[in-house]
Amino acid sequence: MEEKRDSMIFYRSFYEAVKELSKEQQGEIYNAIFSYGLDFTEPNLNGVLKTIWTLMKPQIDANIRRFNNGKKEKIK
Repeated sequence: MEEKRDSMIFYRSFYEAVKELSKEQQGEIYNAIFSYGLDFTEPNLNGVLKTIWTLMKPQIDANIRRFNNGKKEKIK
């Protein structure tokens, strides 16, 4: 099991994609982003939130891979 992270990158494009949603929807997608990015917990979303998540997830996954690669011992 992967360890939990203390930080993650949050992009302006994520903010721009979410800011027009209702406050309730914003809270749900923000929780999904941070739960996945920090704790690796896959969200269960529907409708427009699932659509937004589908577009954000590849970037978050790429950042998680970079994070994990950065923890590997460097070979000299």
